[in-house]
Amino acid sequence: MRAHARSQEAPVVAAERTVLIIDDDESIHPLTDAALEGVASRVLHATRPEDGIRIAMESPPSAILLDINLPTMSGLQVCRHLKEFAGTRDVPVVFLTVSKGTRQVARALDCGGADYITKPFEIIELQARVRAALRTKRLIDMLKEQARIDALTGLGNRAAMENALAAASAAYERNKQPLALLLLDLDRFKDVNDEYGHGVGDEVLRRVGAVIRAGCRPYDVACRYGGDEFAIILHQAEEKHVERAAKRLLASIQQLVVPAGDAMLRLTCSGGLVYASGGPRDVDTDTLIRAADAALYRAKEAGRDRLEITGTRATARSA
Repeated sequence: MRAHARSQEAPVVAAERTVLIIDDDESIHPLTDAALEGVASRVLHATRPEDGIRIAMESPPSAILLDINLPTMSGLQVCRHLKEFAGTRDVPVVFLTVSKGTRQVARALDCGGADYITKPFEIIELQARVRAALRTKRLIDMLKEQARIDALTGLGNRAAMENALAAASAAYERNKQPLALLLLDLDRFKDVNDEYGHGVGDEVLRRVGAVIRAGCRPYDVACRYGGDEFAIILHQAEEKHVERAAKRLLASIQQLVVPAGDAMLRLTCSGGLVYASGGPRDVDTDTLIRAADAALYRAKEAGRDRLEITGTRATARSA
C-alpha cells in the first residue's frame, strides 16, 4: 500500500479539502498529487482497495478518486461498501475509468458515484471535477450542521442534544469521564406569549440562548430541548463545579432584561441537574433525561426560580 499525505497548508480547513486516491496504477499517484496542488490541502493514496477502505473509514476524506478496475474487488464494490457506513456515506466519489462506455458510467453513478473522469485525463478537467466534489461535500456538511441547529436560538436542537448525550454516555462507560445533564425551563413563559405576543417570546428565547451559549465552556453542549426548555451537557467537571456552573446560568438568566413595548421583562428559570454517579447501566441517556426531568419538576413544584440536584443513584436535594 502506498500512503502519502502532503503537509497541511491551513489546518482549519484541511479536513474540508482532503482527497483520497484509490488506484492500483502507481503512475497515477504522482500525477494526481501534482495536479491537485492548491485544490486539495491534503492528498492520501492507496493502491489496494482494502487499504483505501481502511483509510477512508479511519479518517473520512472530503472526496475520493476511485479507479473502477481494481484488483481483488472492483471500484464499484468499494463504492458500495463505503456507502454502507455513516462516516463515509456522504463522501463524494469520482470514478476514474479508461472506458467511455455509457453502460459502465451508468453503473458507476447508480452505485453511488458522484462523477467520473476518463483516463488519461486532462489536468484542468481533473481539477474542476475535484473542486466540484469538494463543493458538494461542503454543502452536505453545511446542510447536516443546519439540521442540528435551532434556528431561533442558534443552539443545538433536540436531535443534536440526543446525539451528544448518547456520545457522552458512551464516553462515561469507557473511561468514567465526569458527566452531568442540566435541564432549564423558563418560569411562566406562557404568560409572556399571552400578554406580549410571540414576537416578544421569541426575543426572550433568543436572549436566553445567547446567555446559555456565553456561559458554557467550549466542550459543553447546549441545546434548545423544546419550547422554552433548554438542555446543557456538561463534560469533564466535578460535581461541585457542575453545581456552581448551573447556578451561574440561572443567575445570568435572572439578570436578563427584555424590552416588551413600554415594559421591561425580567425572567426567572427553574433547573434540574443530574450528575452521573452510578455504574454504566445508570448513565444511559433515558436514565439521565428522566432523572434531570424529575429534578426539574421538583423545582417547579417547590416554587420555581430554583435548582434541584440529583445523581443517577442519589436522593434529590434542593439548592
